[in-house]
Amino acid sequence: MTIHDETRRRGLFARSGADSGADSGADHGADPGELGLVLANLRLLFNTRLGDAAAAPDFGVPDLADLLHQFPAASGPLQQALRAAIARHEPRLRGVQVQAAPSGHALEISAQLRGVALRLRAVFTPSGRIDLR
Repeated sequence: MTIHDETRRRGLFARSGADSGADSGADHGADPGELGLVLANLRLLFNTRLGDAAAAPDFGVPDLADLLHQFPAASGPLQQALRAAIARHEPRLRGVQVQAAPSGHALEISAQLRGVALRLRAVFTPSGRIDLR
């Protein structure tokens, strides 16, 4: 199943975060279902180019293909692009930090989801896609 199929399958209620308990005031930690939704949203966000989503033209990240050829020198603009996209479109994550990974064409993302620390690795593929691990 692709990310796009998973996104289509989820209902509006799940995609809006209305069932996540965000308004309840209780902080019981991230549940696995919510973590899966956040990861699916980040994968979709990172692999959508700005302007490709007609209903939300600011959804996505700039075309990173040119910057990847200049990696690691261009890691600053890449970090900024991912951090800004997360801030705009994934409000469930707090304290987001994006840093260059010590090796390879990758960035490390750290954040908090309902008080639970997350560490993710965004790996840039030769085709210009971003794999999230």
